[in-house]
Amino acid sequence: MEVVTFATSTALVLLSFLVLYVRWINDRWHLRGLETGTNGSKVPPGSMGWPLIGEFLDFLWCFKFLRKPDHFIAKRKARYGDIGIYRTHLFGYPTIITCTPQLNKQVLGSMTEEGSFSTGWPSSQLIGNSAVAIVDGVAHKRIRRHLMEAFNSPKALKALLITAQPIFISTFEEWASKGKIIAFEEIKTMTFYSICDMLISFKSKDLLDTMERLYRGLMAGIRSMTINVPGTAYHWALKCRKKLTGILLDEVRKRKEMGTQKQDFMQMMMDSTDENGENMSEMEVVENIVSLILGGYESTSNVMTWALYYLAKYPSVLNKLKEEIRGITNQKSKDELLTLEDIKEMKYTSKVADELIRLSNVSPFIFRRVVKDNVVLNGYKIPKNWKVIVWIRSIHVDPDYYDDPLTFNPDRWSDLKPKVGTYTVFGHGPRYCPGNNFARLQVIMFLYHVCLKYRWELLNPEAGVKFQPHPKPVDGAEMYFSHAK
Repeated sequence: MEVVTFATSTALVLLSFLVLYVRWINDRWHLRGLETGTNGSKVPPGSMGWPLIGEFLDFLWCFKFLRKPDHFIAKRKARYGDIGIYRTHLFGYPTIITCTPQLNKQVLGSMTEEGSFSTGWPSSQLIGNSAVAIVDGVAHKRIRRHLMEAFNSPKALKALLITAQPIFISTFEEWASKGKIIAFEEIKTMTFYSICDMLISFKSKDLLDTMERLYRGLMAGIRSMTINVPGTAYHWALKCRKKLTGILLDEVRKRKEMGTQKQDFMQMMMDSTDENGENMSEMEVVENIVSLILGGYESTSNVMTWALYYLAKYPSVLNKLKEEIRGITNQKSKDELLTLEDIKEMKYTSKVADELIRLSNVSPFIFRRVVKDNVVLNGYKIPKNWKVIVWIRSIHVDPDYYDDPLTFNPDRWSDLKPKVGTYTVFGHGPRYCPGNNFARLQVIMFLYHVCLKYRWELLNPEAGVKFQPHPKPVDGAEMYFSHAK
């Protein structure tokens, strides 16, 4: 018996040394030639994890199984010091993580502007080579200017109000007739219909259902490893993207051939000109529409789901919100739609929207890619061709910047003026989301109409939260939904 015990102990010790040795070898392999950089700088502290998979298992453990995503950064702070910059290997690439307001601001701002960093995710094959999320330099500024004109003009925002509100109202009536809904799924479909109507004037349910299935396939591929083999999510996503591109390209060409003029964002993009009087190409219009629908569909629907969830759990906030909304409706005729002027008066609703976006921000991080040699950040060498992950979630839930950060508290915005870099829900710098006003407006419209005539109750208020691939209630926020008495 003693011999067996001794052999087992010895085997465990040897296995432990083997594990440490394999990880040490993997670290040395990734860091070969990088020990010392410009001015004696070294790569940040950290670990490259296991061969091939890096620290992805630890990421999955924190996000998917433990359901405590903030532990991933907290462990690195405890192990390597609270310096806000660490090396790792995630999603198939050697990576630098930044997680302080100052460093995040530099990466997303000045260092992206001067060309040290470029976009790092998703794959251009899935989004398109001319999409604003992919292009760099002069091309990026040109496309962004077109999008800003299409998204943020008073004409565009008024068009959003006119188009989206009837869709919201009819959808809520449908929910009330059902009685019980899974909010996450219902809101995704409603948001998709709304965005497609606003951007491309598509109203056919059959077409929209087909496109939504394709978009879900595309999103699954964006979240996956870029392995183009039949049977993988990425391979299917490429097929979905091709079909979506074909549908939208047909629409662009049909409008040109027939001389059709529609009041939507596609038309605004087709008609907009840059400082040289040049229009966007057909493919530029199509690829940017693909990415805009994708971004708005996923992120905005997520915020709206959490709106119903948090308001059900915080009745005092809901009552205060309803009080402001009643004040707006008392000044309007029956069934009159919300206007931009009304929204300017909705101060508390705006705070609720800001708090929802902070807590339910769909992505915990933003990707960049190092494209220059000899990049140094905070005294550390950032190797060329590595990824940089700007970890924004850890800041949005940091008690140093937000009191009791995991509590839903819109009143915090009465006195709070976030320091630069501590509220980066729409990014920062030259790649700041051009549709930020568009997204906030949709959330405020949603809050106004859902609080106006309806009530809801969570079936499983203690169901918990899943964080992979994006944060959502475990049961999808299943609830009873009905007309208010």
